[in-house]
Amino acid sequence: MEALTTLKTEINRLGFTPNEQDSLRKYFTRNVEQINVVVTFLPDYTTDDEKRGYLKSLISTPEQPVAVGSKRSFDEMQVDRTALICDTLIQSFNTIPNHANDLRPLVSAQLVRKLPVSFYEEKKFPQFAEYIQTSDDECGSNLAKHISCLLTDIFEKQDFDDTSEDMVHWGIDSLIRIPLQIFRESLGGGVLPIEMDRNSKDQGTTTVGNKRPDFLCWINDVLLFKGEEKADAKDFSIAERELEDKFNTFDPLNFGNIQFMLCYAVAGPNLRFYAIDGSQNANPLNRLVPLSNRLDIKNSRDRVSILCIVVNIARIIRTVSGSIHGSIVPIGKRMKLEKSTITFFDDSVEKMVPLKDLPYGNDDGRVAFLLTVYNCAKGHPGLIQIKKGGGPKIRNRGTYRVVFETRGRNFQLNSENEAREMARSVLTGLTWLHENDYVHCDIRLPNIVFVPGIEDYKYVLIDFEHSNISGFSPSENLRDWDRRTLNKKNKYTIQSDLYQFAKMLRNLNIVNSGVGNDFLEGLSNKRINSNNVLNHKWFGTPNLSICMKKQVSINVDVNMGRAMIGRIKTFSLSSITALSKKDIEYVIVKVLWG
Repeated sequence: MEALTTLKTEINRLGFTPNEQDSLRKYFTRNVEQINVVVTFLPDYTTDDEKRGYLKSLISTPEQPVAVGSKRSFDEMQVDRTALICDTLIQSFNTIPNHANDLRPLVSAQLVRKLPVSFYEEKKFPQFAEYIQTSDDECGSNLAKHISCLLTDIFEKQDFDDTSEDMVHWGIDSLIRIPLQIFRESLGGGVLPIEMDRNSKDQGTTTVGNKRPDFLCWINDVLLFKGEEKADAKDFSIAERELEDKFNTFDPLNFGNIQFMLCYAVAGPNLRFYAIDGSQNANPLNRLVPLSNRLDIKNSRDRVSILCIVVNIARIIRTVSGSIHGSIVPIGKRMKLEKSTITFFDDSVEKMVPLKDLPYGNDDGRVAFLLTVYNCAKGHPGLIQIKKGGGPKIRNRGTYRVVFETRGRNFQLNSENEAREMARSVLTGLTWLHENDYVHCDIRLPNIVFVPGIEDYKYVLIDFEHSNISGFSPSENLRDWDRRTLNKKNKYTIQSDLYQFAKMLRNLNIVNSGVGNDFLEGLSNKRINSNNVLNHKWFGTPNLSICMKKQVSINVDVNMGRAMIGRIKTFSLSSITALSKKDIEYVIVKVLWG
């Protein structure tokens, strides 16, 4: 609203005729997105005559010779044919690129058709005539108007050599983000399935420095295009280095079968496009593959080159979008899940919750308690692991934040065997929490993730923010609880966790065996407890190989001359005594002497 008020004041002050004022009002009604741009650059014109000329250029179209017998319709010229233009301009390539080097000829490919403009810029800039054209039926399109704006001297007037990063963002957005947005809106998300975002300094960070690139563009949740931007032209090498430093691991969890990433580096007015080679045999010293020369966004010829490259990047996106398969976890994207914001990085996951939404209190004491729970989980299978230095903290702006090294994804169980494997893994972690008198309280399938790439305990219990001490009296019930969740004294106990776990398993409708139903019934009627839950015959007979894969802690009382099993993390004492004497001796010797 402030920008609109400023613009109206200037239009009234500059002495336009009533017809000109009416034309300007109609222009900005049709092009609301241009208001902030115009208000930003209007002060760059020093005299009122220059300002009037600039605003008039937005609403005046140079006269063109009209062929005999033809008549130009003003209404026809104002029809937005951007969708038709984009459908021709953004065609898929004939071959799907598989590697970074495959992108070079595609990025530099000749355009399928010329770029539309509105004000006969091909006559003003005859050197661009092979790239741009004004057509009566296209000059009113949003795409033509935007490209014409990019060819004015606005960029030349802007000092990109000594400015803020925000001003650099504006220039790059005009050349890259806005054209891509126009392409997507015109073709639809089904044809060009892209999502874009910008980083900002006041949003979450992981360790030192911000892990997110300045510009991010996902295609079907795969981060396929990113950018790093610096205000100072001398920092170009830093921008290049950050392209490789941020999200440089091509984990199938985040990239599926895609083995490259498009990107750009900007410093001051300098811009260059690259690809990152994500193939396994890529030379670490040559992973950054140049796709263009270094371009100057203040130079109109280079701006046309950038636009042509952006068009071809959109064509690459359209080409590869159909080949992205599998369940992808989008890296760098802030995902809103209930009251939390989750962001995946290449080596961690960040979770942020507004303090007002933190369960059971939002003060330092509650956060300190959650830190003890997450610390209790350290090194134990079946439980989420916090990243070193990433434990729960209260950040500025009233936000609770925790960073994890566990990176998992949602999953679907399709058989009883898969349900058994998940149950064994999660209950292994849950019983360790119970042994330390902690309860999770929010046992639901969304709070369990599958961690690919590990041999055992692939299913992990996450989201400890509702956790508490066993036997507490909750101030309110969670949505998945029922009248049998709490005990007769209305307290939430260890048995409540197990009851909720059984209810979750039963709702999957895939545990159909007799022994499986006996297990569920035992949890539901609270006959099975944490001490014997993993001994149930549904899981089979414990053996030494399973035991040795678990972490064992033994306290040795030298004065008494005997070894005492102090804690078997994830294994009850009855499970150990079921082993042979020889096996137990082997475990003790292995722990004591390595």
